[in-house]
Amino acid sequence: MICMIMFIARYIFPVLILLCANNSYADLTKEKIGRFYESIVSVRSIVPAEARTAASLGVEREGNGVAIDEKHILTIGYIVIEAKSIEIGLSDGRWLPAKLVGYDHTTGFGIIKSVVPLKMPPLQLGNSDNIKPEQDLLILPSSNRGAGSIVRSVSRRPFTGWWEYFVENPIYTTPPNGLWAGAPILNKNGEILGIGSLFVSESVPGISSPGNMSVPINLLKPILEDLISSGRRQSKVQPYLGISSDDSNDQVIVTRVSDAGPAFQAGIKPQDVIMAINGSQVSNLKSFYQKLWKSGEAGITIELSVLRRGTIMNLKVKTVDRLDYFFKPQSF
Repeated sequence: MICMIMFIARYIFPVLILLCANNSYADLTKEKIGRFYESIVSVRSIVPAEARTAASLGVEREGNGVAIDEKHILTIGYIVIEAKSIEIGLSDGRWLPAKLVGYDHTTGFGIIKSVVPLKMPPLQLGNSDNIKPEQDLLILPSSNRGAGSIVRSVSRRPFTGWWEYFVENPIYTTPPNGLWAGAPILNKNGEILGIGSLFVSESVPGISSPGNMSVPINLLKPILEDLISSGRRQSKVQPYLGISSDDSNDQVIVTRVSDAGPAFQAGIKPQDVIMAINGSQVSNLKSFYQKLWKSGEAGITIELSVLRRGTIMNLKVKTVDRLDYFFKPQSF
């Protein structure tokens, strides 16, 4: 209870004051915010029922995107990956067809572009390393989806996802914006500092503190040219197993095995406990992922030691690039 009171006093109350009095955003005029909104669109997609991600992410998806140059829209990749149709929605109510240009599973970023030429003013990429603790930021979904909000940066700590995903230094903000998916995180100059990815229950570790997790924009810069020109990163391609996992009591437990994926073909099963990779013990998802990805790039064969009903089994898994495992629309 004391922790909750401290959290409310430190984070929620100051943000409410910001919303009322604007404080450090006093010079952010309605006209200036309007210019930011000119660069932000709605994004929706339809995914085939047979797509690899259909069961977990659904076949109808929606979120936001932001123009980063005269042609390309940056979004969070799970909105558009494996989509058979993509549309972007403008503030005037029009929906225009779009196509996937590039996707990166390591970061989660997706790049799309309109089939019809657009004349949207792009927003500049900022420097996410410059975000200060408790800095006030903007999260702006598309204006035809809902309201933006002033939020506060409350944490920068690693995020580990059960779907073979890890971000070293994401941006945690509070209070949460319910339209976070693909929404840009901006400073008051309108520079993009991150892209909204998830709702989290603990934006501050160890405290019930609902908020959002966003992927830092600096992770995009080294791969942006690759995504636009080749559709994917061209180096440091992480090996993909095709499993979902959880960790507890110093164990990594397989919870799901993707059909026809590398782990499935190697004989990995749900409820297997992953004891080691290439002979090196693992005790949590972070150590498991780090040892997997340090083994080499996609295409390598690794050995997983798993505990199944009291028996340790050593299974060889030939990894792949996750993008090659996904359903590919004709437009990609």
